[in-house]
Amino acid sequence: MFDLKYERRRRKKHIPEEIWFEILARLPVKSLLRFRCVCKSWNTLISSPGFKTAHLGKNIMRDSYDYFLIRTANYRFSLYCRDTVAKCLDLELPEQENISLRINGSCNGLLCLSNHLGRCLRNPIYLWNPSIRKFKRLPKGLIQHTIRFDATGIGFHSGENDYKVVRIVRFLGKKCIFEVEVYSVRLDAWKRISAVPPLSPNVSSFNTNAFAYIDGVVYWIVFDHSQQRSSILSFDFVGEVFQKIELPDKMGKGIEFFHTSIGVFERLVSMFHYRQDGKDYNCDIWVLEMETWKMIRTIIFPERGWITWPLGFRATGGVHMVMLGGDFILYGPEPRQLNPLGIKLHDGYVSAYSESLILLD
Repeated sequence: MFDLKYERRRRKKHIPEEIWFEILARLPVKSLLRFRCVCKSWNTLISSPGFKTAHLGKNIMRDSYDYFLIRTANYRFSLYCRDTVAKCLDLELPEQENISLRINGSCNGLLCLSNHLGRCLRNPIYLWNPSIRKFKRLPKGLIQHTIRFDATGIGFHSGENDYKVVRIVRFLGKKCIFEVEVYSVRLDAWKRISAVPPLSPNVSSFNTNAFAYIDGVVYWIVFDHSQQRSSILSFDFVGEVFQKIELPDKMGKGIEFFHTSIGVFERLVSMFHYRQDGKDYNCDIWVLEMETWKMIRTIIFPERGWITWPLGFRATGGVHMVMLGGDFILYGPEPRQLNPLGIKLHDGYVSAYSESLILLD
């Protein structure tokens, strides 16, 4: 284990600090938190913005993840090892009523949570980094004269080196249908922006359970009851602009939330369209490339369920799935085998999670 003798040895052998920096940046968060107590110089280094960025960069370069973040049937969030599916840790939430909190977005190991019961503006929004057990309760937003909001999302503004949260508020019975505000972690403050979602008043639902984030842009699925059709709404944190993206025509109309989910596959925004064909349940996987939708594969399931994205495909071709009853399984298409993992989920929530030092003081 690293301790003061390693620091003395580094100085005695004249190991450059930049090499030491590279070594530390490859270590897991648990070790880094322990090393902060070794000496003041290590604490200063690990807490510095440059080191946090370097450590995050090592995780991004691996293009992988460390854990499953799962909400189990007892309403607890837990981390499970990616390879063994063994439970590593039960995570404590900032409210005793764990049932009311829901993850509305994730970015670089930082999660955005809010109280989904009533979706009231008075309910707090939290940023949560499970790696360092750190919660941050956001201050009240500037928009307080309505009781409803539709969606929140989290992202990173690379030019400002700042994590941000966007909140879309809807007004009922007013000419101005939507207002938008953005929170900055660096400034610890909200601001209103003039951009509004390019959606009609008939868009009555945001699927806040289905979101994707990539390269500074967050995506949600929205449903327009008047047209009986879903579409994708995106928000760019850098330009602070919205865009509406239509789904592939082949999906047809009447596509509601439980027929679709959204994710990121091979660095592309992806849609998963679930449909029944006789006794089989199919999932068509579409990717958006150069503003054009392309279907890349169809997976046939023996039972109704959905892919737990963004966990992706195993080397064997298998995929992690959640079945209709909430069972977490590994499904092998050839032959069609359902391998239960012994975990029962609440609301089907499971995602990939990688460690980071974001929010570390």
